[in-house]
Amino acid sequence: MRRIAACLALLIALASPAWASWRDDIGTLRVGFIAGDNPAYEVARLEKFRWRLQYALAVPVELFPARTYDALIEAQATGRVQYTVLSSLAYLALDQRCDCAEPLVQPTTADHARGFRALLVAKSDGPVETLADARNMRLAVGAKDSLSGRRAAFAGLAKEGIDPPGYFLRIVETPDSEAALGELAAGEADLATAWSSAPDPLSTAIGSGPFARLASDGVLSPSTLRVVWQSELIPFGPHVVRKDLPEMAKSNLLQALIEMQQTAPEAYDAIERGYPGGFVAADPTLYRRLAEFLNVAKRKD
Repeated sequence: MRRIAACLALLIALASPAWASWRDDIGTLRVGFIAGDNPAYEVARLEKFRWRLQYALAVPVELFPARTYDALIEAQATGRVQYTVLSSLAYLALDQRCDCAEPLVQPTTADHARGFRALLVAKSDGPVETLADARNMRLAVGAKDSLSGRRAAFAGLAKEGIDPPGYFLRIVETPDSEAALGELAAGEADLATAWSSAPDPLSTAIGSGPFARLASDGVLSPSTLRVVWQSELIPFGPHVVRKDLPEMAKSNLLQALIEMQQTAPEAYDAIERGYPGGFVAADPTLYRRLAEFLNVAKRKD
């Protein structure tokens, strides 16, 4: 009966010129996301999410799978897609490219954290208590393009007047923060990059990221570590819409996304399974502060 009622309401709305105007302007909403090397599988996996957006807007919704964030940025900047699911760094890159898009929502953790803090940690029984103590020590870091594993920490060090290659005895290269902490545990490094979204970063609480995994494997207990430096809150990647999308479309999308975890949990899990707290309205200030922290200058056309 509810489906019949919804269909009747839709038919009545279709007869209204005011209803049709902004939807006619959209035509089809194209949603871009990272699909990796198996786009057909990812498109099928996100079908419930696609359908929920289509139901919320009452316009056709198509998924636009992309292999890289560069491809998504190009597609949104040129108007080929109106909605993208981006990392924080990808959103900053899009914002540099054009003043054409805005963050609509961001996912949260189970304890409703909007982001994480990048950390530099050392063993609590070791000699490193402050950044001054870290001179001529070994620092284990994650991949070069990793915000949590390297870029945030290096930006923080730069603000302290520290040039990592010249300051540390050696930069120990690893693929991610978990591997960097493994080097610290093995005695191959004196400090390591890490991250956590938990209120107590050095814990095994929900959101403690690599610390919980390494503790469960018996590799490294967070109780044996100390935080030498931590960043401000770094927001999780947002869902981004073009600024020229009709305001009614933005409003309908915002409501549907904020309610999605409760009203359509399978649709939410399809797109944001790793963030069980649901969507909240994005705070643009967090992304502006992140750009300032990383010294990402906004493009001036």
